Formats: sequence, C-alpha cells, structure tokens
Amino acid sequence: MDAADILRRLRRIELKARLVADTMLAGRYRSRFRGEGMEFEDVREYAYGDDVRHIHWQVTARMGRTYVKEFVEERELLLALVVDVSSSMDFGSSWRSLRELAAEVAGVLAHSASICGDRSSLLLVGERVEGFVPPGRGRGHVYRLIREILQTVREYSGTELAEGLEFLGRVLRRRALVFVISDFLTVDDEFFVMVRRLGGRGSKVVGVMLRDERNFELPDVGMVWLRDPETGEEMLVNTSRRSIREGFAEAAKRHAETTVRRLREAGAEVMVIDASEDVVKPMLRFFSGA
Repeated sequence: MDAADILRRLRRIELKARLVADTMLAGRYRSRFRGEGMEFEDVREYAYGDDVRHIHWQVTARMGRTYVKEFVEERELLLALVVDVSSSMDFGSSWRSLRELAAEVAGVLAHSASICGDRSSLLLVGERVEGFVPPGRGRGHVYRLIREILQTVREYSGTELAEGLEFLGRVLRRRALVFVISDFLTVDDEFFVMVRRLGGRGSKVVGVMLRDERNFELPDVGMVWLRDPETGEEMLVNTSRRSIREGFAEAAKRHAETTVRRLREAGAEVMVIDASEDVVKPMLRFFSGA
C-alpha cells in the first residue's frame, strides 16, 4: 500500500470505529466490565454479614474494635491493546487483511473506552515488541493507535506474543483490561503462562481471535506452493487430493479449538471475529455476554 492508500484506509477505519462506539458499543463496554476493578476508599465498623476477608487488621488493632475496608468501583479503567503485527496478520482472502481487521477492532475498543472516560494504550508485537503507545484518550489518540497498527514496519516476521505480555506486565502500574488481538496461529506454552500471570495480578484478559477462511480450508486448485509467511518455509501441495484438504481443515480447526480452550483455562475470555464479517455483530454479542 502506498501512503495515499494507507491514509484512505486509516480514515475509513477511524470513522467506522467512532460511529460504532458512539452509537452501539460504549455503554456495553462499560457495563460489561462494571465491578471488575475495585479500589479502597474508607473503613467502617464491622457489621454482621460483612466479608471477613475485608477486615482492616491494622485499624482493628489500633481501635480495639473490628473494622472492615470499604471499596468503590474504579473510576477509570485502563484498556491495554496488544496487537499482533507478525507476517501472518498481513494475509487476507477477503476485502481486508487481518491487520486491517485488528486496527478496526482496536479502534472500536479505544473509542468506546474514550467515551467512557477511560484511557487506552497500544502494544505492537511481532517476533519482539515492535512499538508501544502510552495510555491516552480522545479522538486524536485513537487515530494514532489505528495509524500505528496499519503503518508499523516490523524488523522480523515471526510471532512472540509471550514476550509482549511479559513487557506489558512490566509497564502496567495498575490492573487493566487487556485485549490480545491476533490470529493465534503461533502460540506456545509460555504465552498461556503469561495470560494467567496477568490475570493473577488483577487484570482482565480477553483473547480476540481473528480468522480468515483460507487459514481453515484449502481450495481445490491442483499443485501449489504454500509458504509460511513467518518462517519462510515452502511446501509443494497437491490440493486436488481430498485427503490433503480434509487433513488441513481438521488440523486448523483443532488448533483453533485448542487455543480457545487454553485461553479460557488460563482465565481469559475469548471473542472470535471472521475477516469476512462486520465487526459489529460479534462485538455486540461479546459485550452483551452472549
């Protein structure tokens, strides 16, 4: 894509993300995670039925009577967007690539957060951390996030999401809503360890799995060379053979199902979005708890 094409796509994605957030998603975004984060506000004397885990032992010892902590919902949520910009995300068999889809999803989320008074940050991950945009809010900030996703040029082609989450764990100063946006074609055990670790520190992790139909089925087009965009490995495949096509589809389906299961086992929620569909329906389903 040349500069003019990128600019047109950037404007289109930003406009749509803003419209979706303004008209449909902002309220659902906030209510979906209401109560996830609580902060200490004050203490009061213990009353029958209070949770003993909230006893403030220092105040209790000093006053000679039992006191408990009072909490209120956090006034601001921090949205942390972790976006996969590896080579496989440049693939697209429909009218947009997975990277463009990631930019649209991230834009909707960031606009929704901004409308609710929350800040959002962006972490771009390929084979290493490719870029980080500190938390901010407002239309200009969201525009920058989308631009960074579309324009970032990576140095390497692979995927190391675990390294990205480890970096995020170091820079987070408070609990956050962490959305990991990726095709998840290449994930290892360490990635799921980091997902669980972030959750253990109070953050909420959501895996946003982006799918392209051609990653799940091979067309019957005879002998073709297939190339792994991340490793560069090539293989000559006879797609006319039914067993080859069925084996490919089964392996892809099994990998996706295993990834979803392991994300949930690690404490994350999952949203699946297909590149051929509009982002509105799957996002509304997710934020409605469906």
